[in-house]
Amino acid sequence: MGILIVGGDHLNQFADSAREAGVERLHHWNGRRAADHHQPLPRDLRGIVLLIDHVNHGLAARVRRLASQSGLPVVYSARSRSQLRNAMSQLAA
Repeated sequence: MGILIVGGDHLNQFADSAREAGVERLHHWNGRRAADHHQPLPRDLRGIVLLIDHVNHGLAARVRRLASQSGLPVVYSARSRSQLRNAMSQLAA
């Protein structure tokens, strides 16, 4: 089971929260690269965590549209550790 995190700069700050929530595979788009706006979703996703304080409106809208087309849930979170852990737990359940 994988989760895509959209936003934030470094994946290592999310890895501990992901392990605590039981996430096996973690994908990350920081949203700063132009390529992040054109990538297809990874195939093994169970859901998407959208970090609301680190994503521009265009990328957020695209991710929501892709998730809707794929039937994936989107959970919104701030970058705080406790909110992120709760968001991942919702998707891992």
